[in-house]
Amino acid sequence: MKNTILIIFIIILGLVAVVLFKGAESLPRPFDIKDVKKDTEVTVFNCEPEQRGVDACIEIFKPVCAEINVQCITEPCPPIKETFSNSCFACKNSLVDKYTEGECILE
Repeated sequence: MKNTILIIFIIILGLVAVVLFKGAESLPRPFDIKDVKKDTEVTVFNCEPEQRGVDACIEIFKPVCAEINVQCITEPCPPIKETFSNSCFACKNSLVDKYTEGECILE
């Protein structure tokens, strides 16, 4: 009797595993840099003065990729790209001058 219950349990466990792995194929996969087309045109937005002096930003997740101007002693100092949750948070940072819509893509 114990062997029968053990066999049934193993079969059920195997079926659950199959369902889980099969269902995982339909889940969104992690971001793959190869999926991004380099030829697509990207609109660059400049931070306006009225965006700088805000007291608070709305909590809407619409990510932007902003270039943070690095302050350094020696040249050259290329800007660092950072993803912000929205354009308000990006432009609130005094070191950000411009941004593009969407998350930053590491190259």
